[in-house]
Amino acid sequence: MTATANAPASNNASHSSSQPKAEYFNLNVTGIGYLKNIRKVAGTTGEFTCAVINALTGPTDNASYTRFDVTVAGKESVSLINRCQKSVDEEKQVLIGFVLSGLTADVFTLSKGDHAGESRPSLKARLIAVEWIKIGGEIVFKSEKPTSTPPGQNAEQLKSYADNSF
Repeated sequence: MTATANAPASNNASHSSSQPKAEYFNLNVTGIGYLKNIRKVAGTTGEFTCAVINALTGPTDNASYTRFDVTVAGKESVSLINRCQKSVDEEKQVLIGFVLSGLTADVFTLSKGDHAGESRPSLKARLIAVEWIKIGGEIVFKSEKPTSTPPGQNAEQLKSYADNSF
């Protein structure tokens, strides 16, 4: 997870001197995970795209999953997720590198299966960036400036540290 403070740029330079600048703390979650359950949801402001990402966490030889119920934000992200719809419906493995924002916790009740009626936690977020997409082991999309690397693509990188590192 990364946290950054951003101050939006002003459209009018003379206006910015008389108004205090708004600053924000952004909490972003980056990771990789399997894309599932892509769907369109009708809201009061129109239709939007939602999905589930089962994010990989822990050791690579024994990973566990963290489930995120995401609302897709931004034209490029919506387009990329919609392009994955067919592969997800055909139950192909769709692995993505992602950036989430606006993380919140919720509780939902299972409606089907052996555990129907039981409550479970749910992490909700906005999917703000898709860094790469791998379908059936083949990379089909890679952004120009990804912050993560698809599995199997890691080149051995040399680390350099400052002389006064901790």
